[in-house]
Amino acid sequence: MSKVVLLSTRRLPPTYFDQVREDLGDQDITIDVVGWVAPSDWVADKVNSFTLIGPGRMPAAPAEPEPTTEPTDEAPDAVIAPEAVADPESVVEDEAKVAPAAAQVAAAGSEASAGTASGASTADAGTAGAGAAPTSSTPPAAAKPRPTGAKRVVKAVEWRARKARKVAGKMLPPAIKGSKPVKFLRGQRATSDLGKTYWERVLSRRDVLTTIDQADVVIALDAGAIWAGWNLGQRKASTPVVLGLPAARRELDMMKVPTT
Repeated sequence: MSKVVLLSTRRLPPTYFDQVREDLGDQDITIDVVGWVAPSDWVADKVNSFTLIGPGRMPAAPAEPEPTTEPTDEAPDAVIAPEAVADPESVVEDEAKVAPAAAQVAAAGSEASAGTASGASTADAGTAGAGAAPTSSTPPAAAKPRPTGAKRVVKAVEWRARKARKVAGKMLPPAIKGSKPVKFLRGQRATSDLGKTYWERVLSRRDVLTTIDQADVVIALDAGAIWAGWNLGQRKASTPVVLGLPAARRELDMMKVPTT
C-alpha cells in the first residue's frame, strides 16, 4: 500500500478525493491531506487524515438519523367523560354573575390610575423645581503612549508607505487597475505570501512533518503549495515531491515496476 500526502491551499470538496484515486489509477493508496483551508464537507470517509493548518475549523460530522418506532396501543387517545362537560345553561348563569363584578373592578382600576397619574405629575413638577441630581462620570481612559526612538521612525515609514500606496492607487486609471498584467502581479504577490505562510506553518507542526516523512509521494496540488513542496524536496531527496496528479501517477507506476 502506497501512502500519498496532498498539499493544498484551496477548499476541496469530498468528491475531489474520488477523482484523485481515479487519476492515480485507483491503486491501493492511503491519502493524507495537509490543507490550509477546511474541506467543504465531511471527508473522514474519503481520506485517512485531513490536517488543517490554516484558519477556520473542520466541518462537523453528519447527524445520524433518529430511529423510527412503530405506533403501539400503550398510549391511547384521551377520552373526555360526559360528566366533565359543563351544562350550557350553567355557563350562561356564571357569565351573568361574573359580568357585574368585572365592571366594578375595571371602574376601580381607572380611578386608581387617574390618582396615580396626578400624583406622578405633582412629583415631576417638584423634581423639576428642585433640579436634577448630579451624576457620577467615569474617568477617561489613559492615552496610549506614543512610540519613541527607532519604533517611532519605523511607524512613520510604514504610515508614509501606506499613504503612498493609497495615493498611487487613486491616481491609476480604472483601465490599468483592471488590466491583466496588474491582476497577474497582484495574484502572484498574494500567492507568494500564502506559500511562505503555508510553509512556515508546516515547519511548526511536528504531526505534519511526521506524516510527510512517512509518505511515499508528496503532491503539491496548487500554486500556494509549490513553495512548501520545493522545500520538502530539498529537505528529503529520497521522497519524490511532485506538482499535480499526472506526475504522481508516473512516480507510483515506477514504484510498482520490479527492479532487476
